[in-house]
This record gives sequence, structure tokens and C-alpha cells, in this order.
Amino acid sequence: MRKRTPAEASTFAIAVLVAGCITVNIYFPAPEVRRAAEQIVEETWGDAGSGAAATPEAEPAPGASWLSPFLPRAAHAQDVDINVTTAAIRAIKGQMTARAAQLKPQLSQGRVGIGKDGMLVVRNLDGVPLRDQATVRRLVEAENTDRATLYQEIATANKFEADRVDDIRKIFAETWIQKAEPGWPIQTSDGAWKTK
Repeated sequence: MRKRTPAEASTFAIAVLVAGCITVNIYFPAPEVRRAAEQIVEETWGDAGSGAAATPEAEPAPGASWLSPFLPRAAHAQDVDINVTTAAIRAIKGQMTARAAQLKPQLSQGRVGIGKDGMLVVRNLDGVPLRDQATVRRLVEAENTDRATLYQEIATANKFEADRVDDIRKIFAETWIQKAEPGWPIQTSDGAWKTK
């Protein structure tokens, strides 16, 4: 193997640095999505929860070095506004708001709970007439469909990559659980149920 000349070594080093500068990590505005989730949950279900969803701390910036100007940087947006005002999103929020009055008593009585994924779960319909059981199941199914559609619509309205829908769903799941009213059944991350 032949030795590289200083000019070849310099050219190679510059090529590596330029390639590193071209690499950009796409920034997902999780704090802004979290604020939008809190707003939507409060609008549709009211603000009866015992506190806002926890906002994760920002990652500390790596220490400065002489290479910092040449290293890849994440593309960060300052004060990103998440669009949650499209016609489709407004329609979904309206349906969820109208349905909340029927679902809240079911949650309060423990018949329905909030799963760890943020979706509603029919838990116990013992003693409920069959006709009413069907109504509860339809309400839960409609709510879960609207929640899934809402997350997709938020991703579409904000031009997020398709794989970000799961990130949106996770943020909303945390928010639904945080904003649950006292006495509602919620599922913990290990799958166990507890009363908030």
C-alpha cells in the first residue's frame, strides 16, 4: 500500500469534513407537539387533570471544540407553531368534544379506562344492559378511530415524515393519561391498571 502525499491527505480530510457538514438531522419539535396535545386534550375533554404533562428536558449541547464549525448540526426550529387548525382537525376535535360528555361517566364508573397507548379500553360492563353495552363499545371505537385519525392529520398538516405519527401518538398518550380526571382507570407502562 502506497503512502498518501500530503496533498492527497489534505484533500481526503477536506472531503470528510464537507460530507459531515452536509449531514443534517431532522428536528422533530416534540415540545411544541406536546403543547398542542395539551391544548387539544383540554379543548375536547376539559382541564380537570392534576397537572400538565411533563416536558422532557432539552438535551445538553455538546462541548465546544475546534471542530464544532465542521461537525453536523441538527436543524432546529425556533418557536415552531404546530398547525392544529385544519378543517379536518377541527372536525375531529368537534366530534371528540361532543362524545366526551358520554364517555366521561363511563370512565368515572370504571367501565372504560385509558390504556398505556392513550386509547380507550372497555374494561368492565358487568351489570350494564346489553343495549347500553353496545353503546359504550361504539363510543370507545369512535373515540379511538378519531384519536388515530387526529395523529395522522397533525402529521400531514405539519409535513412530518410518516414515521413521526408514532411519536405524536406517544406524546398524546402521555397527555391523555396526565390529564385524566381523578378516579379514572389508567394503565401503567407495565400494563397494570390503577385509579388516578
